[in-house]
Amino acid sequence: LNIVWGEEGDEFDPVTQVRQFTVGLELKVNNLEDIPKDEETSPLFLQMAEDGRTSVREVVPMRLFTLQEIDALGRCAGFELVAKYGALIEGVSIEDEDEAFRMVCVLRKS
Repeated sequence: LNIVWGEEGDEFDPVTQVRQFTVGLELKVNNLEDIPKDEETSPLFLQMAEDGRTSVREVVPMRLFTLQEIDALGRCAGFELVAKYGALIEGVSIEDEDEAFRMVCVLRKS
């Protein structure tokens, strides 16, 4: 299973801070004999090509938040910002220009 989250040409509206994210699932089955062929078989498998591949793609709107917005919204809800990271991998600083590719905020109830 390969998950695609965003593509180069995804549109971003800087006024609303909404990005039109392309989200895709690409599935490759090595042995087609392993797929059940009954009334409960997922439609995803039924559309599978002869090479064992199938995919689904959607474009979904996603609001992007700045660090200041997350901090302010958290404080309004009774939380405090205690840490920020640049990835879900432990130890990646939000300021690491090479490794940081997303903002992960840790909030704690005040």
